[in-house]
Amino acid sequence: MEREQFKLTYGTSTKELSVSKRRLAGPLVSPLPFPPSNRTVTDVLNEKLAAPDGRPRLRELVRDKVVGIVISDEFRAGLQPQIAEVLMTEAAAGGPAEIRVFIATGTHDPAIYCRNLGPHVREIASGLDCPVSLVEHDCDKSQFVDLGQTSMGTHLYIEKPWMECEVRVYGHESKLHYMAGYSTIDKQIVPGVSARKTVEDNHKRSLQPGSAPGRNPWHVIPERRNNPFSVDAKEARAITESYWLSPAGALVKKPVDTFGLDMISQGKDIFWAAAGDPGPMTREMTGKADEVALVELEKCKYVVISPGGPPASQAMYGVQNCFDMALLGAIQQGGEALIVAPCDGRPDLPPDVSGLAPDGKAKALFWDNLLKLKEWPLDKCLEHITENFELYMWKTYRVLKNFKGDELKLHVHCELPDETLLEAGFIPAPDINAWIAEREERDDGKIRVIDGGNKLCIVGR
Repeated sequence: MEREQFKLTYGTSTKELSVSKRRLAGPLVSPLPFPPSNRTVTDVLNEKLAAPDGRPRLRELVRDKVVGIVISDEFRAGLQPQIAEVLMTEAAAGGPAEIRVFIATGTHDPAIYCRNLGPHVREIASGLDCPVSLVEHDCDKSQFVDLGQTSMGTHLYIEKPWMECEVRVYGHESKLHYMAGYSTIDKQIVPGVSARKTVEDNHKRSLQPGSAPGRNPWHVIPERRNNPFSVDAKEARAITESYWLSPAGALVKKPVDTFGLDMISQGKDIFWAAAGDPGPMTREMTGKADEVALVELEKCKYVVISPGGPPASQAMYGVQNCFDMALLGAIQQGGEALIVAPCDGRPDLPPDVSGLAPDGKAKALFWDNLLKLKEWPLDKCLEHITENFELYMWKTYRVLKNFKGDELKLHVHCELPDETLLEAGFIPAPDINAWIAEREERDDGKIRVIDGGNKLCIVGR
């Protein structure tokens, strides 16, 4: 029987597998490689900063002003060092009173997720001829300003030093997102520089229908703008931009100047970049992200899927993202999936956390609640999680919905003990090719193979 050979990403290595061509649903589904460029990231970004759309050059906005530059943290691999360098250099050229660089950690631990960026920002600052300060956001310990509530009821507590900035600059990398639809500059404010209460209020919207990949209020297609999670975050950012905290500590209703630098990147290759007015560039971004990451497929009964490499593959907490991004669009109701991811954790984590979540609190709320609620009816699970909502519990609900609402069987090939998987409702799959052979023998459905599921948005037909 003729077979198709595949290599699926497995952490930093690969796993080999084969599928009968007669049973195969189609070619490997994976993110499109970006066209290689002979230009450096810095050259591309500086070109965009030299000719922004809808705004003067950043250096022309900042004279004698306090300038805030926000960049994303190290939770996701990206171009944060280059983004920080070009924006800090461009702003310094305009003679600001001060530059403040904010690392938007959201609820992540700054001791972990600013570990390399903090020293990098300080090194850049040492070569600039203006005062520079660094704010490593801490959702529990930072000072916050109370801006009231969004129309959905999210309480807005925002970093005080950010609200003191007269010019606010977003340095961002966009992509499709399992909950926000797309990762946009809105997320650099909520959750980026918000208090834990704000993040929890906003993330509770993820329990509502529509908080899913490919949907966002900025989308170029109006029919795909209804996403409660992101509608709330978009309004939150707009509210922050309509206030300024004066040196005397007075909250003044006054629109501040804004500037954005956004891009879609893969490694050191940039597919798209823009600078200037944050609104139009974010709308344009959604269409560009769809070009490289949105795939329409016929749903099938069996799916073999890898989320991609680390950090996505290190813990079930991160692996879950690919269930929303790719698996649900590719698999039929009642289907079976084989998830191929090592879940080998980080060496600095305790053994009972490593491979399950990025830290102890995430493990307690995501994984431990999964164990607690796995036998409950789905409606009771939703009721309990809604009434007792804390961060990470939305992930618990989505996995429970996979089991109970979508009626999926989720088999996992990983480094976690079999008993750990079984306790949570997953099914161990020690031999990938034996799993495939068993489904081929049944001869009752096609098999789809997906790599890099955390970087795709699959829409099923």
